[in-house]
Amino acid sequence: MTPFPDAPPIRCFLSYARQDDLVMGFVEDFRDSLRHYAYADRGRDLEIFLDRDEIGWGDLAQPAIRASVRSATVFIPVLTRRYFDRPYCREELFVFYNQAFVDGVRSLLLPVVLLGQGHLTDHNPDLAVQIIVERQHRSVREAWLDGPSSPAWRRTMLGLAGELVDHVEEAERRLVTGADLHVPDAAEAVADIERFGFDTGHVVALVSEVLQQFQDVVRTDGDELTRAEALLPGALRLRDTARAYERRVCEVDRLLRAGPVPIGPGGAALTELVDALELLLASTARAELVSVPLRRPMTAFREGLTTLRSAVNMVTAWQELPNPGQ
Repeated sequence: MTPFPDAPPIRCFLSYARQDDLVMGFVEDFRDSLRHYAYADRGRDLEIFLDRDEIGWGDLAQPAIRASVRSATVFIPVLTRRYFDRPYCREELFVFYNQAFVDGVRSLLLPVVLLGQGHLTDHNPDLAVQIIVERQHRSVREAWLDGPSSPAWRRTMLGLAGELVDHVEEAERRLVTGADLHVPDAAEAVADIERFGFDTGHVVALVSEVLQQFQDVVRTDGDELTRAEALLPGALRLRDTARAYERRVCEVDRLLRAGPVPIGPGGAALTELVDALELLLASTARAELVSVPLRRPMTAFREGLTTLRSAVNMVTAWQELPNPGQ
C-alpha cells in the first residue's frame, strides 16, 4: 500500500532500561536507523519517543495510554535481562499490552531483544517473558555487535522497519473496523474484580507473614547455611505468590480497560509491605555479598519484590482511571 505524501507519522514509544543505554549506547543509533529505513523503503515517517513524558503518558496515565493505542502507536521494548528487573519497565509493558489486547491490536507491541535471549523461553514462569515470547520477539544482538555501519545492522534494521510499517497498517484497519475488539461479560467482570479483593487480602497476609519470618531469621545468630535454609521456603513462597498476583493484576487491568466496571481495591496496604521488604533487603545487601548460601534465598526475595512492585504500581494507577472502557 502506497501512503499519501502527507500521511501522518507513525508514533513509536521506545521502552528500555536506562542503565543499559548508559553502558551500551544503543538507543540513538537504533532510533535514527529505524526512522531512516522506514521512510526510505516504505515512505512512512516515524516519530520515536524515548521518554514517556514526551508522548504524554506521564506516570502511565491511563487515558493517555488508551489514546496512544487507538492512534496506532507502536510500543518497542528493547530487552535485556535488566529490563525484566525494572518494575517501571514491566509496568509499561503490561499496561500497553493490556490496552492493545482489548483493542485487538497486539501487533503494535514489537519486542526487540538486545541481550538475554536465553532468558526468553516457553518455560519461564515470568509473565513479562511470556508476553514477549508470545509476540515472537526479534533479536538485534549480532547487528548491534557488528555496529551501525555494518551490513548486518542495515539488513536487520531494514527488516524491522518494514515489519513495523506492516503491523501499523494492519492495526489501522482493525481500529477502523473494530475487528477483534475484546468486550467481556459485564456480570462476570464485576464478579472477577470482587474476587480480586480477596486475592489482594491473601497476598497482604502472606507478605506480612514472610516479612516477619525474614526479620526473625536475620536477627538470629545461627551460621550462614542454617539461616539461608530457614529463609529459602519463605522466599520461594513470596516469589511464587508475587508472580500469581501480578498475573491477576494484569487480568483485572484488562477488564477495567475493556468495559465500564467498578475499579478494584487500592494497593495502600500492600505498598507499605513492599516498601518494608525493600528496606529489609537493602539492609542485608552486605551479608548477601559475602555469603554464598544467602544468595539463593535473597535472589528469590528480590524476584518477588520486583514482581510485587510492578503489580502494586498498576493497582495504584487504577485510581487515575476516570472512565474505564471509554
